[in-house]
Amino acid sequence: MGSRRKTGGEDVRLPDLTRRSVISAATAAPVLANAGSEASAADGLIVSCASFVAIDIRVGRLVRRWGDLEGEAFALPGWFKMSKEEQLAHPKGREMADIDRTLATLFEQREKLLAELPKVAANDPTGVAAKIAVAARAVDPEDHEEAHHLIAGAARDLANMRCPDCHRPLVLEGWIDWSIRTGRE
Repeated sequence: MGSRRKTGGEDVRLPDLTRRSVISAATAAPVLANAGSEASAADGLIVSCASFVAIDIRVGRLVRRWGDLEGEAFALPGWFKMSKEEQLAHPKGREMADIDRTLATLFEQREKLLAELPKVAANDPTGVAAKIAVAARAVDPEDHEEAHHLIAGAARDLANMRCPDCHRPLVLEGWIDWSIRTGRE
């Protein structure tokens, strides 16, 4: 979950449509949480799961950006001889420090969501799939490859299931299948 991987040239923003939908869901969370009904609890679960996935994707992209900056900084002549203050005065050092601060906040938010999610019951297949998608993101494939693939496969399987009678999807959120792949390629 917290390991750093280096990749080249990946954009650090989420696709616009996905980011908008997650932001919309996240802004609705306080309203849903205070609504008090069983349906609002299920909606709150979906919002929390979507928020976790969005935060985790952002963390992954920021970690990769930090790694790219670190590689570029190491290539600068005299980088290792610079004091911490001189490194922070350099644009790459400043951006790395900004990313460090942002990551600290995001790690805290992600851990808080992860601690709360087991306490919320899923009332339908979409809620179950959302929780499984979170579990797939929480289990880093670099640390536990087999477990990650098993959990991600279960989320994909559930997201692809259809009602035997009406053939409608059992899982209503399209981001669930997408979320287990994004940032893991």
